[in-house]
Amino acid sequence: MKSSSETNAPTPRTAALLFEFDHLVANLREATLDILKTIFEDQDLQPLHLSRYALNVTPQKAVDQIQTALGIKKGTPKKLADELMNGIRMHLETGNIQVTDALRDVIVQARERGMPVYALTALPEGPREILGDRLDLPGLGIEYAPFGTQLEAYPRADAWLKMCKDHDLLAPVSLALTTSMAATKAAMTAGVHCVAIPDRFTAFQDFSGCQAVVDSPKEINLANVLKQSYATA
Repeated sequence: MKSSSETNAPTPRTAALLFEFDHLVANLREATLDILKTIFEDQDLQPLHLSRYALNVTPQKAVDQIQTALGIKKGTPKKLADELMNGIRMHLETGNIQVTDALRDVIVQARERGMPVYALTALPEGPREILGDRLDLPGLGIEYAPFGTQLEAYPRADAWLKMCKDHDLLAPVSLALTTSMAATKAAMTAGVHCVAIPDRFTAFQDFSGCQAVVDSPKEINLANVLKQSYATA
């Protein structure tokens, strides 16, 4: 029979693999640009417009800033934001979304090391769960870690901190796969090491302080990256 001290012993803290689901899997930036091109069909919207005006803000703020920058008025920010949200929901339900083989390989590397894998997301609950079932995230050993439900632009430092606290993770030996400077700086503020995987909307940003900056998850050797993390923990 266990003693009371053994029964109440704290759960050992562990290292984990964390990643931005909304951009590494759900491709929200590409989807957002496509939908904005439809909303502003008479404007020549380019990736630069998304990078400048819609990268780290809510959908309503994004359409408001784009209208101001282009000097046009297609509708109220709320109406256009609703159109954008509806388009994103359609993308989540019917779009070509998958966990790439390259990301899957990193997840397998983590699971082989006994590391839990968490996908940080701000997707609304309904579409999030439907997509999780469609992709069989539990079968891949991936658990959602929601930090919002209104497409918050990126996980802020408090989201990474809450993630580590809620799951009793040891931040300095965990690893986050991030896609933007804002998410990277937030994760590092929370004490989590990062490998940045920029996309065409964020490739120009400053990712100093990361363990590595790569073009694809296929370039990640988890053992080597974690060795660097342990050396600086």
